[in-house]
Amino acid sequence: MVYVSMTGFRPHGIAQLPRFWWRTLQSLAQARRASGVVAVEARVVAGTYHTLTAWSDLVSMRSFVASGAHLKAMKNFRKLGTGRIFGYAPDQLPDWDTVYELWTRHGREV
Repeated sequence: MVYVSMTGFRPHGIAQLPRFWWRTLQSLAQARRASGVVAVEARVVAGTYHTLTAWSDLVSMRSFVASGAHLKAMKNFRKLGTGRIFGYAPDQLPDWDTVYELWTRHGREV
């Protein structure tokens, strides 16, 4: 089993992009080094910046979320823009399109 999480974020405007990218790059670097990480991807779809991460377990994902660069990014989330998140535990690692479809249907606003 894995735990998969997708975030989709829209900055409030072009003025927010430098701070958004700084936080994003730091968080992606942290994710790639994190204990329990299985996969890390980032894409832009229709003006929404997405990150997809997969973890060996929910505990590893929660440890990542509650620390380091990601925690700092989350504290600034509402100042920089709006977004939706979706996470679930499939039996095997799904492809991007599968997670994206689930995110569009089941993602919740944060």
